Amino acid sequence: SSIPVCLQPKETIHLIDAGLAVNVPYPSFLGDKRDIDLIIAPEYSAGDMFETLTLAREYAAAVRKPFPKIDDKILEEKDWPRDCYVFEGKEKEPTIVFMPLFNRNNTRDAEEYKAKMNEFSTMQPPFDQEKIKFLWRRRRSPGTELEFAL
Repeated sequence: SSIPVCLQPKETIHLIDAGLAVNVPYPSFLGDKRDIDLIIAPEYSAGDMFETLTLAREYAAAVRKPFPKIDDKILEEKDWPRDCYVFEGKEKEPTIVFMPLFNRNNTRDAEEYKAKMNEFSTMQPPFDQEKIKFLWRRRRSPGTELEFAL
């Protein structure tokens, strides 16, 4: 090799995009060095509604990073979630505000929720103007003051 021995790495570090591993970058925000109190997590991804949250919880447990308690009963709401969940951090854990794009406030029932999740799946070509306008109108959940940035 043309690289001097003193400049060659002695160990190898393998990095992975947190968005690929968990679909949202929770790992990069966890831990004492970050000093994060609040994570606001709009949930727009395809798949199980709470999958990113449970994957982040498992990651945090595996690497011993602080993560708020998530009551597994909430996971039963995956087929028609509420518009907002707050998982409160107690000491070193950040508080997570988790906001599903489609939810009980902007769909009539679990069937419509599922249809909207399929219609607006992330695994499709770019949205046309009609879909963009629909999402723009849905950016505010009726009955709440939460504004969704699209």
